[in-house]
Formats: sequence, structure tokens, C-alpha cells
Amino acid sequence: MQRRTPQQPGWMIELTAAVDIPAEKIQWIWPGWLPKAKLSILAGAGGCGKTTLAISLAATLSRGGDWPDGSKCEAAGNIVIWSGEDGIADTIIPRLTAADADLTRVHIIEGLRDQRGNRRQFDPAANFSLLDEAAARIDGVSLLIFDPLINLIRGDMHRANEVRQGLQMVVDFAEQHCCAVLGISHLSKGTSQSSVADRVIGSQAFSALARTVLVAGKAQNSEARVLVRPKSNVSIDSGGIEYFVEPLVINEQLETTCIRWGEAVEGSAETILADIERADGERPASATQEACSFLEETLQAGPVAINALMALAEERCISSASLRRAQKQLGIRSHKTGMQGGWAWELPTAP
Repeated sequence: MQRRTPQQPGWMIELTAAVDIPAEKIQWIWPGWLPKAKLSILAGAGGCGKTTLAISLAATLSRGGDWPDGSKCEAAGNIVIWSGEDGIADTIIPRLTAADADLTRVHIIEGLRDQRGNRRQFDPAANFSLLDEAAARIDGVSLLIFDPLINLIRGDMHRANEVRQGLQMVVDFAEQHCCAVLGISHLSKGTSQSSVADRVIGSQAFSALARTVLVAGKAQNSEARVLVRPKSNVSIDSGGIEYFVEPLVINEQLETTCIRWGEAVEGSAETILADIERADGERPASATQEACSFLEETLQAGPVAINALMALAEERCISSASLRRAQKQLGIRSHKTGMQGGWAWELPTAP
């Protein structure tokens, strides 16, 4: 028996010859890592500093600075952040300040307000469509951060259909506004049966819909961390960048953290992440000791700007990673030199 397909009067399929469709290049926020007009995911286990990482990227975009791999941000842009887990005034704002963000370009979703002044909580799944008007009000958005991403799903985050339905509005928003959307998620523990991208919690539809998946990993017995890209439909998916989460005090009273980037790491995402997850934290003593001696000598006269310190270390062939390890070993303090100034290091015994 032949199956009949219901007809839809008045409609027909639109076909366009491929030769009549002009090719377009991928547009980037961070070249090779964070594409425009796409959904990306940043995942990692607890303690990796995922939110601090996202804030560091947002800060770079806000001021048009240099990306962790040395590439230049082409243009500063507006950022919108929704956080369902961290406090705004005591966590998000201090971290943005520590990352030298241009706070005039960073906008925080605090809730909803009607014409009478009534206020209520913002529900990502129910109220996402209101972001179209909000984006127009601030003259466009270049990066939208959702932390955590699962709050955009009304139903079961383990059901592919419900995840796809919840994230489709995010994908549409990214395309319509040519905006990068970065959703923060957790990562399950590694298994030999799954790829790194498949370890994003919830349905595999999360990583399937995302064009790029970034994963943060941390060694169990050290402060070593690495950012890798196990999936990218629009670029290469190998290599990583070392980073460190540093505690800071702003204006002698606000305790916070910020990201300090280290060296590039070669290899596949799976190999890099596996290496750091099973690392015991042991490092060559000679390189760290050399860095310790350099810091004690250079900082003896007083605080030195981090950028200048890194340049001097490079002249002596001391890597930034060795310098970070030496900083921790010596207890060297990092502080901001004025509201408009940069960051400087000083010995813990300095007045």
C-alpha cells in the first residue's frame, strides 16, 4: 500500500542552485576559538575557573585587547552576561574589574521590569525572546554569556528533542545579531569510551548544536590548568593554552580572582586533557628555581608591572609558565596600580 503524504496547498519548496549562493567566510570574536553568529560551549569540571575564564574573554572583547594566543581583537564590542549561580556585585563585578574590562560595554541581566516599575526574576527559558529588544537598546551585542547553559532548557536536559527545542532560539539569536553565544556547562569525569566533547553533561544535543566546544581542565595535585577545543565545526580542533587562576585584592578590600594566560600546548584535545588530568603536579625544579631567583632579584627594589616583568623574563629565556609557578612558590602578590593602571607584582615582604 502506497503511503500518501498530506499536501500543503499554496506552498512549495524553494530551491536555489549552489552556484547562485555566494560563499561567506566565518567571522570571529576570537579567531579560531570563538566564532560570531554561533553557539559555543565552555565546559569543565568544578574548580577549573570556567566563569572566570568567560569573564576574561569578555574583558578582552570589551576593551579590544589581545587574545590569549597573541592575536588581536579586531574591534571592541558589547557583552551581555546572565549568571544564575554567582553574585553580581560581590563576584561578577570584581572579576570584571580584575580582568581590566571596560565596564561601560558589559551589561548584566538583573531581572525584568514592566512599565509600572514592577520587577521580577529573569527566566532564561521563558524570557529569552526579550533579549532582542534589550540588544537593540544597547546598540547591539557581540557576546552573550549564559551561566549555566542548562537553564535555557525547560524540560529534561538529557532528552535530545527538548534540548534542541530549548537551544534553537539561542542559535537563531546568534545568527540574527551576528553575536557569539557562550554557554557555560559542567563536564563529566573522563572515560575511555567517550570523546572530550561528549563529556558535556546532559544530552549530546548540547555539543551537537554548538559549533565550538571549549573545555577547561585542571591537574588534581597542582594549579596547572589548560583550555582546549575538542570540537570545532568551523576551525581546527587541536592545541590548547595553559592558564592560571590567581587570587587578587582590589583596592585593599575586594578579594577576587583573575586569569593569567600561559604558553600554548601542542597536541589533540583528548591527549592534552588526559595528560593534565593524570598529572601529579611535579615540575622541573631547575626552571622554577631560575624563575624564583629572577623574581627575587627583579622585585627587590619594589613592585614591577606584569607586562614589563614578562618582557624581562623572556629576555632571560624564562617561560611565563615557570614565572607563574615561581610566583606561587614565593607568595608574590599581584595588585592593581590605580583605577586606570595595570597589574603589578611585588614581594610578600614589601611594605
